[in-house]
Amino acid sequence: MGVMIDDLVTRGTEEPYRMFTSRAEYRLMLREDNADLRLVEKAHSLGLVKDETLAKTKLLEADIQKEIKRLREYTVKPSKEVNTYLEASGTPPITTGIKLDQLLKRAQLNYSAVDTLFPDTSPVSPRVKKQVEIEIKYEGYIARQHREIKKFRDMEVVKIPKDMDYTTLNGLSNEIREKLISIMPESLGQASRIDGMTPAAISIIMIGITALRKAGAN
Repeated sequence: MGVMIDDLVTRGTEEPYRMFTSRAEYRLMLREDNADLRLVEKAHSLGLVKDETLAKTKLLEADIQKEIKRLREYTVKPSKEVNTYLEASGTPPITTGIKLDQLLKRAQLNYSAVDTLFPDTSPVSPRVKKQVEIEIKYEGYIARQHREIKKFRDMEVVKIPKDMDYTTLNGLSNEIREKLISIMPESLGQASRIDGMTPAAISIIMIGITALRKAGAN
């Protein structure tokens, strides 16, 4: 629904519309496996889920973070047992100590390697194992997407003056200028989602916003 509404606002309805879920920003974060972790607390604040459900989700989140912490702190030392397992799994043996989370990041390994060689003293649920494996294996990509989200939020708060005259902004292509005049985006973030928008065009709009602000201050 969010993708569709944003599409209709920023793309218009001049042509037949077909929604692609691939247009959703930050799909790496909007996964179905972490839907409860992302949404239950918000749903609870709206009265849509019970206190018990919220408590269970909080406990699940705590268990996930606890297991991630264990894997990041545990140092795997080279041994015959470890290297035999690694070679049998199709991944190079180790010659020096390595943190368990770094070992789990190897494409050839999954959480069964942890269960086999370094099981926790307390049972870990299948759901926690799955979530921990995802968070660790895609940690770098997730961190990059967090940075992109922050950048987008920074752009979203930059409001475009209602009296912005795009015809006076030199450097914009005719296509982008026409779309800006037609849509009249309220923020730099909304402008960035218009079809065909480029980083160079966003910079030109930013310059225009700055110029208008200075003119208003004088």
